[in-house]
Amino acid sequence: MTHEDCIFCKIVKKEIPAKIIDENEDVIVFLSLQNHPLIVTKKHMENIYEMDPDTGKHVMSMAIRIAKAVKLGLSADGVNLVQNNEEAAGQEVFHFHLHIKPRFKQDEVIVHFPAVDVAEDQKMTTLERIKSALD
Repeated sequence: MTHEDCIFCKIVKKEIPAKIIDENEDVIVFLSLQNHPLIVTKKHMENIYEMDPDTGKHVMSMAIRIAKAVKLGLSADGVNLVQNNEEAAGQEVFHFHLHIKPRFKQDEVIVHFPAVDVAEDQKMTTLERIKSALD
């Protein structure tokens, strides 16, 4: 897919309509088809791996602002911030976006990481592999 075919790029350029909640020079926030806010970078980047730290600051600053508004405005009991990278993780639109999903006590929690016992040597291996990739 080219940037010209990207639906989020078209929304950023105001070529197609969207229910825009907020925007600044770096990000735009609009309602998803599922009726929750999406924070989308104005610059086309496929996923988080292409993001520079400065853009990341702008995304998170907006995420804080929108999460607070979702909680207050919708009387939500909490929020999930969900961001998928690559097909294996469930990414469907290949333009960076962050979902701000309102949650209510009666919801069935979709995002859940069950507690599992992991051996200490496995944890150390994981720690070492991630830290070595930082270099």
